[in-house]
Amino acid sequence: MMRTLLCRGADLLRPMCIARGANGRSKTAPLQALLLMTLATSALASLTAENFRWSRPVEGAPVAQTTVAAVQFDANVFAAAALGFSDVRLLNDAGSETPRAIEKVYTVRPQVVRRAVAAQLVALKELPDNRIEAEFELTATNAVADGFSITTPLRDFQHTVRVEGSRDGAEWTTLVADAPLFDYTRYMDLRQLEVKLPASACRRFRLTISNITGEQALPLTRLMTQTGGTGSNLEQRTVDLKRQTFRVDRVSFWRNETVDGATEEVRSSWPLTDFKVEHDAKERTTTVTIQAGRLPLNRLTLELAENNFSRSVSIQLPTVRNGLAAWEGFASARLLNVELPGYSKRDLDLNFGEVCAEKIRLVLHDGDNPPLTVKAITGSGPTWRALFLAEPGRTYRLLYGAGALEAPRYDLDSVLAYARRGLKPVEWKLGAAVENKAAKHAGTPLAWLNSSWTFGAALVLMLLVLGALLLRVGKTAGRDLNDTKP
Repeated sequence: MMRTLLCRGADLLRPMCIARGANGRSKTAPLQALLLMTLATSALASLTAENFRWSRPVEGAPVAQTTVAAVQFDANVFAAAALGFSDVRLLNDAGSETPRAIEKVYTVRPQVVRRAVAAQLVALKELPDNRIEAEFELTATNAVADGFSITTPLRDFQHTVRVEGSRDGAEWTTLVADAPLFDYTRYMDLRQLEVKLPASACRRFRLTISNITGEQALPLTRLMTQTGGTGSNLEQRTVDLKRQTFRVDRVSFWRNETVDGATEEVRSSWPLTDFKVEHDAKERTTTVTIQAGRLPLNRLTLELAENNFSRSVSIQLPTVRNGLAAWEGFASARLLNVELPGYSKRDLDLNFGEVCAEKIRLVLHDGDNPPLTVKAITGSGPTWRALFLAEPGRTYRLLYGAGALEAPRYDLDSVLAYARRGLKPVEWKLGAAVENKAAKHAGTPLAWLNSSWTFGAALVLMLLVLGALLLRVGKTAGRDLNDTKP
């Protein structure tokens, strides 16, 4: 961009109508030199390592080939880097800038799903003591079963099932001694018809169900009243019993398979020890001002001394209103802690959209209740990292703290997009921070070149020089026209 700006400036300084002196030299040479100096000043505002306040070695095991490496940011990076990490740069030991991609860290949560396992019934027989035995065999080669489910249309029953397993049908091992099968929907929505099996290589399973036929009381009671005779006004209550045989419609075997589930953020947490609590009796509020250090937070967890409260909370960020510092609310939440005999509920998390602020203020609306005592605060939010291609024999350092810069545009984001789904980078870490104290002073030789005020002044000066140049060109052209008149 700067090269284009210089070229355009040079083109503007070479108009065909510029007057020249007798010696062939341009009469506007001083203005040309001044304009070129102005453009050069803007173009020279390039970054070097001296522009960054902080430098951190990136430490990791040497790599034998080009490898995707990742380095996780810590509180020092969040506090000193520009918002959006636009000033974060990565240099190798040769001083060359190494492309990096900055991203949140995500993980794929594993999810267990059930897959049906084909099985066939190979034997069924009645046993003494009101029992039934069913034998099943898995049909697929190398199939395994983690459990089975029984399907029955019956309600209101209670049985047990014994499960034995065998690899060849000759030797049997007890896998489950007495698994309950029941249906209590007469009283509540409670039904259990699944049996989990321990890990084994068994392909044949023998199920023995006990109490296969049972007596069940009908829901109606028969009431009879006898009058007259010696036993007048005698009432009799009888209950009818129904014999019910346990019917099994289907036995379905299944196995558990772990697959990729939902993608979620990898979270980091930081203790926020620097906070100030103030009580306002007039407004009936408790204000908690937290030094957040520009950490990427989307949750605050409070530890409070009291129990049994439900308190609304306003979450505020610093702002400037009419030239004065003020606070502006951006979220609200509720703190809840109930501890009663037989009941307990606790929710002391304040969730909100991600923010990176120096300070966060909480306003607890006490009403007529006594103020709460804040013992500790923990902040949490997403984990951020930088990805880069580590080369064999190279060392790297991370630079940041150069103010608001234009974010670099690398090809690395597009390159990593093709492999990001299954990407497992090598984890490196940041070493001790080294502060470049000279970079924080406004009078340093190069720091002022990166100031927006410097760029604005250079732009105004360039416009003034261009205006003066055009004015002189206009006057020269006017004199030439007067000289050509008859």
